[in-house]
Amino acid sequence: MPTRLSQATILVVDDEVSLRQVLVRQLRSAGYKVLEAGYGMEALVVARNSPEPIHLVLSDIRMPGMLGTELAQRLLAEHPSVRVVLMSAHVLDDLTTVSDRRGIVQVLYKPFDGQQMLAVVKLVLGTVAAVADPSPAGPDR
Repeated sequence: MPTRLSQATILVVDDEVSLRQVLVRQLRSAGYKVLEAGYGMEALVVARNSPEPIHLVLSDIRMPGMLGTELAQRLLAEHPSVRVVLMSAHVLDDLTTVSDRRGIVQVLYKPFDGQQMLAVVKLVLGTVAAVADPSPAGPDR
């Protein structure tokens, strides 16, 4: 894992161009190195050809040609240390084959805003020590 935020490389995969562009822009503004792909097979090629390791993949689940769950399985087989965050507008029951295997898959449910996405990315990359407690007293009480 990267020791500093700016060293993390994230691959964003989504067939919806406008959403992908927004995510890429937000991640770059937060200091991440960002690669992008429009669908699963393209993401596999980008990952294989990346000169630096990819630390996190942020992928939609429902894309033409390959579901995000399959992409996650294939990327994890080739890059065992990659972290995966899947995005979905639907409640999912089919993540057990990916999440049980390595325990590193998170789901970000749509709609979400940029702050929510960045919080999940930071958490998954390990740059946030703890999740904020929503209670008024905070995590120490």
